[in-house]
Amino acid sequence: RKKLKSTSKYIYQTLFLNGENSDIKICALGEEWNLHKIYLCQSGYFSSMFSGSWKESDMNVIELEIPDQNIDVEALQVAFGSLYRDDVLINPSRVVALLAAACMLQLDGLIQQCGETMKETITAQTVCGYYNSAGTYGLDSVKKKCLEWLLNNLMTHQSVGLFKELSINLMKQLISSSNLFVLQLEMDVYTALKKWMFLQLVPSWNGSFKDLLTEADAWFAERRR
Repeated sequence: RKKLKSTSKYIYQTLFLNGENSDIKICALGEEWNLHKIYLCQSGYFSSMFSGSWKESDMNVIELEIPDQNIDVEALQVAFGSLYRDDVLINPSRVVALLAAACMLQLDGLIQQCGETMKETITAQTVCGYYNSAGTYGLDSVKKKCLEWLLNNLMTHQSVGLFKELSINLMKQLISSSNLFVLQLEMDVYTALKKWMFLQLVPSWNGSFKDLLTEADAWFAERRR
């Protein structure tokens, strides 16, 4: 087992990081990677490119167009590197960028791993970003998990940041659901909605959460005159 592990490390270091015996150069976002077609064929994207009638199928230098703004050089580095190793350590703060790269390159295993990482790291800070990304990249199980988290925690984890991130459609879905967990009174839902609406209308407001309701009440009262 130790031998296998060291072989895996050797492959990653020698072939991926050092680019030894490379037979193809991939250029994207101003960076270059000296890689190997036999490893790249694990990617659905490159497998189609090399086996089909694409003009790139016989080229040794390939310029990749990156249409997705979520993809950066670091995400491509990890995605390409995943083809040369068994385990990829995913940092939750980088998971959306990596998911975007994995989807573009059609790396099913990495997509699945990104999804699992997202499901394990849902918080008030990540839930809206994860929900939107899951919708963009077709991870229905992540989207469902984010929705469940919001239904269970929206009323107890209220914050200025969370309310600013909640879209109209998502908030509508939450407050119309019979599964929304309300700790005490239905009036709490109305109050939460008022705070959320104020932040949607005045997104530049950056006060503390304890002042939010007072500020919202004053703002709406001013406009009722």
